Amino acid sequence: MCQLRVRLRYADRREEALNDIAAIQVTPHNITLSALFEPPRELRGFDIQYIDSLRNEVLLVQRSAETQNGEHR
Repeated sequence: MCQLRVRLRYADRREEALNDIAAIQVTPHNITLSALFEPPRELRGFDIQYIDSLRNEVLLVQRSAETQNGEHR
């Protein structure tokens, strides 16, 4: 199986790496990341900056620091 690595770049330049992401769902209001055996993680205020299929990597960048860590629970 080929899961993705997703890097989150927050507006304050912090970065977080999420491994073993099996699915990404994008709607106008949020991005939902799903990993095997874990609950989905819903992010708001992020855009996809790039998808690198050779490295199995996706970079999501937060639009502004106003969103609380970009995560909606």
